[in-house]
Amino acid sequence: MMTVANRRRGAERRVKEVSVQTERRSGLDRRMIVESATAQMHAVLELLTQLADHGALRDDSRRLLDTAMLRLRFALERMEPE
Repeated sequence: MMTVANRRRGAERRVKEVSVQTERRSGLDRRMIVESATAQMHAVLELLTQLADHGALRDDSRRLLDTAMLRLRFALERMEPE
């Protein structure tokens, strides 16, 4: 009869060496990704600003949008190289 204790006494069956190819990005690639993200965030900020300036939002929605835009600007400042 096979019990839990009996199964655990044998050699570990789950250990298997598997080679995995990984793709490493260069520093330039990482910077381009961040720059791309910041460019997209700038575009979003511009669109949101246009929406807010158009006056199509209620006061409570406008406050939420202003808060989100402030947070987005703060995140952008932290992402951009000095």
